[in-house]
Amino acid sequence: MTRFSPSDAALEGFQALGRHWRAVAGWAGFQVVAMVALLIVMLVLQFGVVPFAGSHDAASQLGAVIAGLVLGVGGAFVQLIILTGLYRVLLTPEAPGFMHLRVGPDELRVFAAALLTAMVGVALAAAAGALGWAAARVSDLAAFLVTAGLAAVAAVVLLRLGLIPVIAFAERRISPAESWRRTRGQTWNLIGMAVLLLCLVGVALVVAWLAGFVFAGLLTGFQDLDLTDRETLTAHPGRFLFQGLVELILVPVFLVIGQAPWVAVYKALTPAAAEIAAGA
Repeated sequence: MTRFSPSDAALEGFQALGRHWRAVAGWAGFQVVAMVALLIVMLVLQFGVVPFAGSHDAASQLGAVIAGLVLGVGGAFVQLIILTGLYRVLLTPEAPGFMHLRVGPDELRVFAAALLTAMVGVALAAAAGALGWAAARVSDLAAFLVTAGLAAVAAVVLLRLGLIPVIAFAERRISPAESWRRTRGQTWNLIGMAVLLLCLVGVALVVAWLAGFVFAGLLTGFQDLDLTDRETLTAHPGRFLFQGLVELILVPVFLVIGQAPWVAVYKALTPAAAEIAAGA
């Protein structure tokens, strides 16, 4: 049976950052520009539509809906483009695309695959919540055991289905059954990879937060660093903008760290991965 190294897979994202740092830097720039463009579109729509709402409450609700659709859906699609670019640079680096980015059938397939995986996750979470609520009528302990057990089952199922987006890109098909087949017998390896990856991501987040905290303090002083306070934001708007810019730049970085391991798993569990990708 073909197997993969959980530690090697978990570290693949950091290795990809080292090998393809130019592409990742370009994706960070694309993320910033795209989000600024979405923000402008949101403001234009709000100024053009919200004033025609019938009441203040309706205007507030309409503005919130517009912001959610433009920034939420648009931001998710931007990250989807970057994710597909990551697949492209790791599996088909010779394929055309500006910084390995483009919008086409590959992106649509990956979007459908990611949406399918998310829907499975939502369904499993809903089932766990419903059964946990039913068990709570018996006792709190029963509710905890049922919820914890179903959460563990859901995590294993999602790990077994984790190859769906990669297969959608590399083999041009959306096949949950194929992801399930290729990960047969790999459950403990997948769990080990996921646990190690979570630890590495946690450490990276702490390091990034500390670096941003120190840098912001050096630029604007270490007083009033609570960005949740409105008076602080009014007094130091540049600090708020800096934090937002850093978060946008780090999105592609953590996307690579979190998703490149699945490409490594795909390559390890698909002996003909290179030929399949080339033929695709």
